[in-house]
Amino acid sequence: MIKYKYKLKRMERFNIVVLDFDEEESLKFANMISDPLGSDIPWRFKDLKIDIDNYIDLLRGNIPQYNHGGNASSVISDRDYTIIEDPFYDEEEDEVEPICKLETVEFVKIILVWAYETYKYKSERGVIAREEAETVMNWIDQKMLEVKSIENNE
Repeated sequence: MIKYKYKLKRMERFNIVVLDFDEEESLKFANMISDPLGSDIPWRFKDLKIDIDNYIDLLRGNIPQYNHGGNASSVISDRDYTIIEDPFYDEEEDEVEPICKLETVEFVKIILVWAYETYKYKSERGVIAREEAETVMNWIDQKMLEVKSIENNE
């Protein structure tokens, strides 16, 4: 499903799901991939839908760029690549600027996996209704198929 190695972590104290990419060795600063998830890219369906629709438009070539972020990261995406930067990088304090660059199609799949797991977990914990979670999870499944179709037709 996702080409990068990650671990799924459920943090009961905060009722959140984190995708941990710390063990991914093929990308520099892979640990940054999870930074925008939940802060800059919200899990609430209304906002998630807007982001995913924009990313799908981007993957189809309908828009040239999609920018996101500000709270935990800066995310700049074009059709081919997404760059995640640390907005709090300080040239004087840090030796190397932390930037993670990955394929946009992979980033969109990561968002969808994270959102699916978030809805599943929040439903299990009683944070949201099971019916709501199932509706959103079915939508996510359809969007994942759409993204894979775009990926396979390139």
